[in-house]
Amino acid sequence: MMKLKVYADRMSQPSRAVIIFCKVNGIQFEEVLISLGKSQQLSPEFKEINPMGKVPAIVDGKLKLFESHAILIYLSSAFPSVVDHWYPNDLSKRAKIHSVLDWHHTNLRPGAAGYVLNSVLAPALGLPLNPKAAAEAENILTKSLSTLESFWLKGNAKFLLGSNQPSIADLSLVCELTQLQVLDDKDRLRLLSPHKKVEQWIENTREATMPHFDEVHEVLFRAKDRFQKHREMETASKSGPQSKIIQFSSIGGKSDDPNLVQNTTDRRKTRRKWRPPEDVILISAWLNTDKGPTVVDDQKGCAFWKRIGAYFSNSASLANLPKREGSHCKQRWAKINDRVCQFVVCYDQALNQRTSGQSEDEVFKVAYQIYYNNYKSNFTLEHAWRELRHNKKWISSNTSENPKGGGSSKRTKLNGGGVYSSSSNPESQPIALDGEEEVMDRPLGVKSSKQKGKKVATKTTIEEEREANSRSRLENLWALKEKDVEEQKKLTRMEVLKSLLGRTTDQLSEKEETLKNRLIDEML
Repeated sequence: MMKLKVYADRMSQPSRAVIIFCKVNGIQFEEVLISLGKSQQLSPEFKEINPMGKVPAIVDGKLKLFESHAILIYLSSAFPSVVDHWYPNDLSKRAKIHSVLDWHHTNLRPGAAGYVLNSVLAPALGLPLNPKAAAEAENILTKSLSTLESFWLKGNAKFLLGSNQPSIADLSLVCELTQLQVLDDKDRLRLLSPHKKVEQWIENTREATMPHFDEVHEVLFRAKDRFQKHREMETASKSGPQSKIIQFSSIGGKSDDPNLVQNTTDRRKTRRKWRPPEDVILISAWLNTDKGPTVVDDQKGCAFWKRIGAYFSNSASLANLPKREGSHCKQRWAKINDRVCQFVVCYDQALNQRTSGQSEDEVFKVAYQIYYNNYKSNFTLEHAWRELRHNKKWISSNTSENPKGGGSSKRTKLNGGGVYSSSSNPESQPIALDGEEEVMDRPLGVKSSKQKGKKVATKTTIEEEREANSRSRLENLWALKEKDVEEQKKLTRMEVLKSLLGRTTDQLSEKEETLKNRLIDEML
């Protein structure tokens, strides 16, 4: 299946909303830069995707879609990882979200975008500043903020329409207002500070989508640094045209200004985020290293994680990325293991609740909702779960008994009969051989590996004991299962007999009368 492609420029508010939404909900996608500063949105190649020549746009398989609100609605409906509160199944709630989005396009958007463009941003796009248009846009923006404060945010709820959880409307509108960050601080506070509810709502939405919100909006902070530097130079010299073009990069741009580089570095002193390909390689490293023979007899935890770090660093798939230390791998593995174990429990609950005709995607959506309800956060490690789901430690308890559990549906059978994980990671281990889908045994631990090397002579005896114990457990489970089935049959017969006894003889057919007599004989 082709990966979702998002064509965007992070200087565009609608682009940021779509990118944040994908990241928050664990939607795998490829971000394709369409630079507005270089007018790439007007190129013939991009117009084949969006004839309107605007960002964002997406390509999902054969579907080409543009307009950010339509994209957000589609992503909410098409991807099972999206939690219900973003775009609820309740039609009345959906209708209210649509009303906010429609209001946004004719009020808040022309106000905020128009003011920023005509008062600050225009020179960066090769356009002149327009004070008259900026004043008109400010009037629309001020009225829109008042409407937000008095109508859409009335009451004590944290988000729009009286909700305590964000929707696509919250994300779209907050991204719109966040572009005010490029203004001078005094100007921005002049516009926003009279509206305390709006300020708190912006912060609530930011916190609900962290860390992705700040990461995607980093481009605005870099642009703000450029504009601020330009304003300081103008103030110092008290000369120079105000409409001088200010260059900035849309995504990941670099500056020749050492002060700006230092400011940006200071702001971004945070951990480098782990990407899904890194997680996949880390999982492969853990599986391979843990089940391999022990290199030294006195291997300790630190030595083990050094080996994990070495395996990780030597992966050809990560050649262009900075190296990770063993301690970093250990911390990340702890998080992956913890979150995936939590999700396995939620997935089991979703399988237990599965109704007839419910699709695999619907089961996943229920599992994601259960996870959110239990842990008050979105599950964003689906790629890790798919790598580990067939390993004994993380396998669903329903997979072997309930074919709808979906363990095999996500694997790919090869011509040689092997079955591999759905991941594209070339370092993944085969899950089964000879055309049969078997569960991968959990890798031996360090102590087990040592014992295995020291007690080769007793290997056969130990394996025979394990097999005997396994057979004994299976026989006991089978006996309990048969007993349970018989009890269920007995209860069913009693229900049928109860139903027949509740009717008079003239109401029973000949076959029903015969069945009633036979059931009575069996009970007696």
